[in-house]
Amino acid sequence: MTTLAQEFFDANNSSHISHGCQASILVPLHVWRPPAARIYKINVDGALKTGDSVRGVGVVVRNENGEFMAACGRRLQGSYEARQTEFMAAIEGLCFAIDMGFTDAILEMDTQVCIQSILSTEECNGVDGLMIEEVKSLLNNFRAVGCQWTPRCGNKVAHALAQFIIHCNEFVTWIEDVPIWLLPVLEADVLSLKC
Repeated sequence: MTTLAQEFFDANNSSHISHGCQASILVPLHVWRPPAARIYKINVDGALKTGDSVRGVGVVVRNENGEFMAACGRRLQGSYEARQTEFMAAIEGLCFAIDMGFTDAILEMDTQVCIQSILSTEECNGVDGLMIEEVKSLLNNFRAVGCQWTPRCGNKVAHALAQFIIHCNEFVTWIEDVPIWLLPVLEADVLSLKC
């Protein structure tokens, strides 16, 4: 494991300690929730590197049992606004899910304004409008699809991926095998389901 990956693993491991079901009263109301049977949930998030033009987008796909199916991340270079980075994460997530063959899915992200824009029937101009139209076009490739908002605490895995990818080169994927530094974040989500 690289030094950077080890540091990320250590930082996340210490901040995501499981307290078991005894502490279920302390579980936040908004945690990651699995999709219905035979549906995959695509969680996406964008991250910005402060004082730099580096952006990262993270994507994780999980099934109805919370099992890790696949993930990817892409490092972006450019002065995109936070909202535009979130739209790029949605585009990346939908393209990835299509390429992986997940035809029944829910796109979930932690930016309400982006979800509202995607679901809106009103036209939007400018760069945001082009990105929204691309998201809507990609949604047409699914047999069944939904879009929904979750607070950040329900989107921790995608957020961790987006933060991590800022320090990587361009594009990284993981299929069925979870990167070790991401395990504590995934396990915390699954443990919250059992409580």
